[in-house]
Amino acid sequence: MITPSLDEMVHFAKEMDREGFTIPLIIGGATTSRIHAAVKVAPNYQHGVIHVLDASRSVGVCSNLMNKELRNDFIKNTKDEYEKAGKRI
Repeated sequence: MITPSLDEMVHFAKEMDREGFTIPLIIGGATTSRIHAAVKVAPNYQHGVIHVLDASRSVGVCSNLMNKELRNDFIKNTKDEYEKAGKRI
């Protein structure tokens, strides 16, 4: 998801959670950051929020998420990184 509104990303994550989505949410673009993903978006969606700098970087992320053997560890490692990042600010 790429949107000009950081608040809309949070709202969208909450709605995905409320609607029972279970797919990871990939966010990125110039308007957001890894810290925003960690502190504002990820706490509102339980099935993985992954920040990418831009669309060209999403290929590796999607490859990890599509691989059944890598997906859960990839999401867990990202959540762990976000928790550490959130504690630093």
